[in-house]
Amino acid sequence: MKIKGFFVILVLVVIIAFFVYFIGSGEKKIIENEIGSFSSAKEKLTKTNMSSLKRAVDSYAAEKGSLPDTLQDMRLDIPITTGKLDAWGTEIKYEKLSGVEFRLTSAGSDRTFGTDDDIIVR
Repeated sequence: MKIKGFFVILVLVVIIAFFVYFIGSGEKKIIENEIGSFSSAKEKLTKTNMSSLKRAVDSYAAEKGSLPDTLQDMRLDIPITTGKLDAWGTEIKYEKLSGVEFRLTSAGSDRTFGTDDDIIVR
C-alpha cells in the first residue's frame, strides 16, 4: 500500500514538473492539456481511494453483519488504511442508505457536494 501511495505522489510530482516547464516555454495549449491531465490524475486517485474505502466498509459489514453507521465506527474495529480525503482535500462523505446499501461521495474539483462533478461510489 505504501508503494502505491509513493507511486501516486511521484506521478503527481512529474505532472507538476511538466506544468512548470511549459509555463516557462509559454505554450498555452500545452499548459491547458497538462492541467487537464493533472485534473484527470486527481479524479483517478480519488476513485482509487474511494474503491479502497468501499472495500474496507464491505469487509467491516462482512465481519460484523451490518454496515457501520459512520466511518468513525469502523475505525474502532478495522484500521482504515485508506485516506478519507479526496484528491482535492475534501472529506469523502459516507451515507448509510439502508441495512445493506451505502454511498461514498467525493465533492469533486469544486469541493461542493451536490454538483455535476461529484464522484459517487455505491
